[in-house]
Amino acid sequence: MPTWAKAPDFADQPRTLARVRAGTAADRDDYLRSGLCPIQCGRCATWVLAKKNSPQHTSIQWTAEGIRQCAELAARAPGEVVETCPALQASIDAAARDGRLAMPQINGDRRAG
Repeated sequence: MPTWAKAPDFADQPRTLARVRAGTAADRDDYLRSGLCPIQCGRCATWVLAKKNSPQHTSIQWTAEGIRQCAELAARAPGEVVETCPALQASIDAAARDGRLAMPQINGDRRAG
């Protein structure tokens, strides 16, 4: 009985498989690393890497040191999930507004979020 797959595995097409894998690696690298910019929190001076994907969507890459240094994250109870630091988000928004953090083009306009 055949197994179900969302996409073909290209096992019988090694060149196609190599192109698909290379494209997947490039997409992953673009999503995870491209456009990241160092931003410093105006409250506790923590540095993170941030990227504005749209006015509503911000990607933030934290370091272990940054998590320890952030006053908001350090104040959480053990096991408590904190979605973000408001002071850091304000610093990221300010960087987007003043052009230090690139924003994608939307309908030909550059918009900050």
